[in-house]
Amino acid sequence: MNIKLPKVVQAHLDDVLEEGEKVVDIVKEPWSYAKWHRWTVLTDRRIVVLVRWPLGISHDVWPMYLGALSVDMNEGVIFDTIFVDYFAQKFRLQFFTKNRKKTVHFFREINRQLILHNPASRRRAASEVVEELESLAQVFHEKIITKEEYDLKKKDLMDKL
Repeated sequence: MNIKLPKVVQAHLDDVLEEGEKVVDIVKEPWSYAKWHRWTVLTDRRIVVLVRWPLGISHDVWPMYLGALSVDMNEGVIFDTIFVDYFAQKFRLQFFTKNRKKTVHFFREINRQLILHNPASRRRAASEVVEELESLAQVFHEKIITKEEYDLKKKDLMDKL
């Protein structure tokens, strides 16, 4: 993670996260008023937007269902913008251009999570693992690798499924 959250914001995020949900990346966005702050949190399941107002914290949760979520990025002069389309609702995440490297990284992480949540990608990855397991079994039966090496590699491949 590239941003450390204030304790009160971290506590609120902990309340919002589901059991077993992991934070992938966090980016702080500029806000129009000096005392207001907004963090966009990408988890392994969804996007969470936390806003700290002068009188408290609110949040907006955007689940990451691939069939309903699409993202696009526009590089601007003052702001870089990530556009999120969710069930025809349009959301904008804006970041200062001076942090473009972080913004691009965050955008790539969103796309990586979308690919991971795509059922077709999971099926393709599973079939690739099955092919690797078959190749591994063939190498083992030809006595090219030891039983220990086979078991270790098989465990690694099974963890990918």
